[in-house]
Amino acid sequence: MSSKFEREPLTMEMTDRDDEVDANGYCSPISLVMGVLCFPLTLCGSFYSVREKHEVVLLVCGKYAGIEKEPGLHFYNCWGRDLRPVSKQIQSLHLPITKIVDKAGNPLNVSGIVVFWNSNTKKAAIDVTDPKEFTCNAAQAVLKAVVSRHPYETDDPHSLCLKSNANEIGKEMVELLQKEVNVAGVRIVSFQFNELSYAPEIASSMLKRQQAMALVGARQKIVEGAIDIALGAVVGLSKEGVDLDASEKAKIVTNLLTVICSDTDAKPTVSVGSEKVGF
Repeated sequence: MSSKFEREPLTMEMTDRDDEVDANGYCSPISLVMGVLCFPLTLCGSFYSVREKHEVVLLVCGKYAGIEKEPGLHFYNCWGRDLRPVSKQIQSLHLPITKIVDKAGNPLNVSGIVVFWNSNTKKAAIDVTDPKEFTCNAAQAVLKAVVSRHPYETDDPHSLCLKSNANEIGKEMVELLQKEVNVAGVRIVSFQFNELSYAPEIASSMLKRQQAMALVGARQKIVEGAIDIALGAVVGLSKEGVDLDASEKAKIVTNLLTVICSDTDAKPTVSVGSEKVGF
């Protein structure tokens, strides 16, 4: 049985308590006097419209008066009125390519995409000049901080790297960025890398390094397989009743390892022995 005080799940249509204010919360005496004295002008200039997925914050003589959330045509005394529309649509930011040094000291070219929306209309309109620009600047700072604390790639399976753990690092960036933009009434939906690569000045050398690492890994696999094959051959011969001494076993293993691990095709040779015959 649920309590009537149980918190409802947060949705994108909900806003903070600061937004739950009628658009008629404050009226300046000066604006009332001007509205009466200049009634024809007041009547003509006090209409304003609110678009779909938008809300309008009203200031009267510089003081917060409320928020109009309903789309359509509305009327409010125009004298001393300041309308500040705030979009409630989901928006995206493209962070330009920036050169950032990762944890290993390698320069990287990194760009990102931030998806967000204005969850608190009052904060977005009053507490910051431009919530989108504010979010962009904060996102660039977070991007630099997160990239600098992780390597581009690593051999440690317990360590996160930028190349292979983009989703986990993206969640980390969302958490950090959300703390920075709470003051602007912004809710971060996602923060992901758009481009992530080595800077041109080290790209060729890092490519050689990757090729060398790939070659070493391939060689290790070949050697492991060759050992299994050679040992299997010796064990198989022993099971078939072929008696081999230690030197013969070593020779078989050596020949098999040479053939399997060689870069070139094997060239079979026949050993011709000579035996001294006495008369």
